[in-house]
This record gives sequence, C-alpha cells and structure tokens, in this order.
Amino acid sequence: MQPEINGSPVVEYGAQAMRLMSENQIEPTPNAYSVWYSYASSQNKELLDQINQRFTDEKPFDSPFMYEMASLLALPQSDLANSTLEAGEQLSDKMDNILELMSSVTGDTSQFGKSMEGVSAALTSEISAADLGQVVDTIVAATKQMEARSRQLEDKLIESKSEVEELRTNLVAARSEAMTDQLTGIPNRKAFDEVLLSEIATVSQNSSPLCLVMGDIDHFKKFNDTFGHQAGDQVLRLVGRCLSSNIKGQDTPARYGGEEFVMVLPNTILEDAVTVANHIRKVIQSRELIKKSTGQNLGKVTMSLGVSQFQLGDTPQSLIERADTALYAAKDQGRNRVIASGEAEQAAAG
Repeated sequence: MQPEINGSPVVEYGAQAMRLMSENQIEPTPNAYSVWYSYASSQNKELLDQINQRFTDEKPFDSPFMYEMASLLALPQSDLANSTLEAGEQLSDKMDNILELMSSVTGDTSQFGKSMEGVSAALTSEISAADLGQVVDTIVAATKQMEARSRQLEDKLIESKSEVEELRTNLVAARSEAMTDQLTGIPNRKAFDEVLLSEIATVSQNSSPLCLVMGDIDHFKKFNDTFGHQAGDQVLRLVGRCLSSNIKGQDTPARYGGEEFVMVLPNTILEDAVTVANHIRKVIQSRELIKKSTGQNLGKVTMSLGVSQFQLGDTPQSLIERADTALYAAKDQGRNRVIASGEAEQAAAG
C-alpha cells in the first residue's frame, strides 16, 4: 500500500526527521535526512535500536555514527565511493583503448605478413630489374608503415602507463581518505576493524602478544554542552594527536566513535600496554585547553582507559568486550585511570 502524501505519515515522518536533525545539530544532508526519516518511520529495526541506544548513552550524533547509520540503509557514504567508481571506469576505458590499439596493430601485422608473402613469391620467380626495384619499394613502404604503427603503439602504451599510475595513486588516496577520521586525522572505525581482524589472524598463527586499549573522554557530553561543539571538536583532535604521537610505528590508534578511541598494540604484553595507556592518560591530562576563537581557558580533560590482551580463541568482539568492560570499570572507580581486563573481572567478582 502506498503512503498518503498530504497530511499523512509521509509528511509527519519528514517533519520529525527535520526536527530531530535540528535538535541534535545535524547538518541536513540527503543521507542524514534518509537516516532520520527511517528512524521516524521505524523502517529499519537495527537503525532504530542503535539510535535509541545513542540517545540513552547521551552520545553525540557525530559523523562516524551517521556514517554507520547510512551504511545500514545502503546509502552512498561520500564522494569517495563516487571517486573510486569513477577511477575504476577510467581505468576500464583506458584498457579498452589499449586493446583497441593492439587489435589495430595486430591487423597491420597480418597485412604486413601478407605483403611479405607476395614479395617472397615474386622473388622466387624470374624478375626484371624494374620489377625488383618495385619489390624493394614494397618492402620499404610496408616496413615504414609497420614501424610507424609500432611507434604509435609504444607512445600510447607509455602515455597509458602514466595515466594508469595516476589512477592507481588516486585510488590509494581515496582508500586512505575512506579509512581516516576526518575530524581527528587518525584511522576511523572501519580501519580499526580491518587492522584488528588482521592482527588477530597474525597472532593466532605466531602466538605473539597483542593488546587492545579502549579509551573514553571523561564527562565529554558535559564539556560539549558547556563550551559548545567546536570546543568539543578541539578536544577530540587533541586526543587524536596525543594517541598518534605517543605510540610506536607498529601500533594503530583509531577513533572508535563519538568520544571513544582505541589503540591496537601488536607485540605488546598487558603490563606494557597498561604503561602506554597510563602515559597517554597523563599526557592528555597535562594539556591546557584554550578556545581558539576567544582565547578562553577551558581547563583540562581526562580520559579513562581499559586494556585487554589477546587470548587464544579470541574474536575481535570478545577482545573488544573485555577492553570495554575494563574501561567501564575505570569509569566506575572514579575516572581518569587505566584498568586492565583482569582487574575489572576481579572487581566484578569481589
């Protein structure tokens, strides 16, 4: 049954979507409207549940979260998908041009062969000096034509190689951008998921240690409400910089979503991962925040962190769950601290 348009659920859902975007300070893009229209109309249960949970947790509807919600509706995430598709089409067109040119040269080669067969037949029979000169002219003309076509092919292949390399560079850049959190400049949730899955596959084979750190900015919603979203974004960028500048090259920091951050630490035992987490916690705590637009001193922020170490048989989800449990234990014990998963379990048991 098609929905009514005038004075109907369609209009009501649309109005609700616009109101929700306004109330939650969400830019009214086509994708955002589709997400909130779906929420208002309860069309997608998973989307409905996740947004309701977001309200319950009092977390902001930031870009990474909206990205995830759009993916549930199979909506185009950004111009990155279009640029990747466009680059693929350009590459396909370029290959078609090369194949067409190769086919043309193949035809020329066949014609050259036939010309040479005719020359060979003429040379095996009695031939006058005049006819011999004509045969030589035929050979020279056919050879020059073949040389010209071969040179044209070589030039086109060189040109195509350069263009294909440029397309490859563009695709790599598009993938890198798609894996980067645009606000903080560190890897995003999608990149984290891929890295964690890859590292778990590696340590499952070679038994090397692997740790996961999950961190959450303390009282971030209150900070946002007090000083505004721009100041909140400044805090998120600060945390991103602190993470990326205080880990080793093999480690991967990422923005998990909202005010939550993660670090994947390969070849690191639990004790050392706790040390890394504590160092980062202290660095963040030591930074004075100044509002750029006004020069106002915003004070300092703190971070609570939970750490888990890979155990044989772990999945990404189980490793994340233990780190998350440790993180919430750190919150429960007063915030601005690091708790390892073993400590969290002991606290829960006690």
